[in-house]
Amino acid sequence: MQNVAGILAKRMDELTKPEPTITIFNGHEYYVTDTGETNSRSEVSVRLSVRFREAQLRQLKGPILGVFVCIALHINEKGLAWPSIKLIAHETGYNKDTVCKCLAKLERRGYISRVQGIDGETGKFRSNTYQLFPKSRRFKGK
Repeated sequence: MQNVAGILAKRMDELTKPEPTITIFNGHEYYVTDTGETNSRSEVSVRLSVRFREAQLRQLKGPILGVFVCIALHINEKGLAWPSIKLIAHETGYNKDTVCKCLAKLERRGYISRVQGIDGETGKFRSNTYQLFPKSRRFKGK
């Protein structure tokens, strides 16, 4: 009877586990072309599900979405990214003030965590280190 209860509990967990609305892929892709050539490439991509539209698009729209996607496309295999505000502004086409406001909103809403980098030798500020979805794992700055 205990085995049946364990199976039912596991199945219930599977049924009630939320589906991802934002998926970030960072890895290698191996492929074969129609001419038989094989190769590989590194790729970073962001996939948004239909549930994202229903659940989160109102929160992440306009420049906030652009800044979020920009950071996501810089993510490494450990889930961290450190594009500068200047680079984010350049890649999104928004000015630095808009980028800074978007970063604050993303952090306040729990989509990112950021740690200000400081150069150990000079004491000067470096780019922020960002983690997406910080509630999903413990964030340790770079």
